[in-house]
Amino acid sequence: MLEIEKPVRVTSGTLSVIVSPPEFAKILILNYLEYYRSLLFISGNFSTILPSFSRLNINFTVRRAFTAYQLLEILEDAEHDMVFIESTFEEAEELNEVLFLGMRDISRRGSIVILYSPVMNGFMDFTGRNSDRMIIVRKVNGGFVVWDSGNEIFIHNHQNMTLGDFHG
Repeated sequence: MLEIEKPVRVTSGTLSVIVSPPEFAKILILNYLEYYRSLLFISGNFSTILPSFSRLNINFTVRRAFTAYQLLEILEDAEHDMVFIESTFEEAEELNEVLFLGMRDISRRGSIVILYSPVMNGFMDFTGRNSDRMIIVRKVNGGFVVWDSGNEIFIHNHQNMTLGDFHG
């Protein structure tokens, strides 16, 4: 089980879609690496997250997928405990289902699969509607508001509060 400041738990065998600021995704990855070492990070032409790891002493596998077909190829060979896919591009609509099925297949073999993007697009929306979980995060007042399958939690200074607690 993977936790980020306690409200977001990602378990093995699940496909989760996360739309969040890059800082939140970085915390998620660092939290995972505290307990496990088998992480495959997949991104396209550029990454909003990878540069933030440059000065840290951490170790995980990085692969680049410039096309949907390259992503499918990488997914076929994936044998990691966690597969983190940073999607910074809008996929061709006709390939959405094929990519979703490829990611879901990896998760059903026991891996944690996270499809991440800093912005919502058609591919993220399609995959989110069909995945096990959809998590949307916004940065607010020095913390994060996390919407996780209908529940909202505010995280500030490593403390969890409901929005009712936050608003008083």
